[in-house]
Amino acid sequence: MKITHLKDTSEVWPFFYDFCIRSKPYDFCSLPSRQLRDKKIKSSFNFYSTKIVYKAESNGKVMGFVFLEEENNCLDVNFIFGVRKNFTSPKLISAAHAIFDDALVKFNKNYLKSQVRRTFKVKSYIKWVDRYDKRAIILTDDKKTIVWSKSNHMSVIFKVVGANKATEHLMGKTSEMGVVRKGPRTVVRELFFDDKKYLLDEKSVDFLTDRVLIHGFLSDDKTTAGKIALEFQPHK
Repeated sequence: MKITHLKDTSEVWPFFYDFCIRSKPYDFCSLPSRQLRDKKIKSSFNFYSTKIVYKAESNGKVMGFVFLEEENNCLDVNFIFGVRKNFTSPKLISAAHAIFDDALVKFNKNYLKSQVRRTFKVKSYIKWVDRYDKRAIILTDDKKTIVWSKSNHMSVIFKVVGANKATEHLMGKTSEMGVVRKGPRTVVRELFFDDKKYLLDEKSVDFLTDRVLIHGFLSDDKTTAGKIALEFQPHK
């Protein structure tokens, strides 16, 4: 697999246009006026082309592209798409990971994040990511943020930075994430503190300039332990 940080994005345009026509990630991709639709797609492409643009290819065939933006402590995935007619879903995910790894090293960041910006088939897209991308953590904030770490396997530490009386004994402690249980409206994550299993009922996520905070209710399999705030810390 070949990963290239593109300086000239002109070669990306036909792939970008084709993806917008087929996948319709935004509402304007379905406009009845072809002239207006194409104008909107071109404007979107011109905007993303000002970002950091990567290409993945295999045996001379293009696998996909990623448009990144550098932030203080991470890279934001502004737009990403694969050429699905040539490759399977697992292959496309491996291409995305190869781009992520190259960019994280080059720009000296520890993780990537992305809002699900598409407006068409959002649930299907999130299910696809959840099924095939084992490095992704899908958060429950309003922006449907996805986070990827630097490691080959998603290895993330959560540090307790806020607690009420019921959970104050955990202040300052760290935990790695275990199994994630997802319901129609809830996300429950297994966390282990001092080898004891807890369940985090995730309620909200705050992206600050220097960190990510996750708020929720913590229980120990038997009783509700109380409110807690966790700082997301990807392994370096």
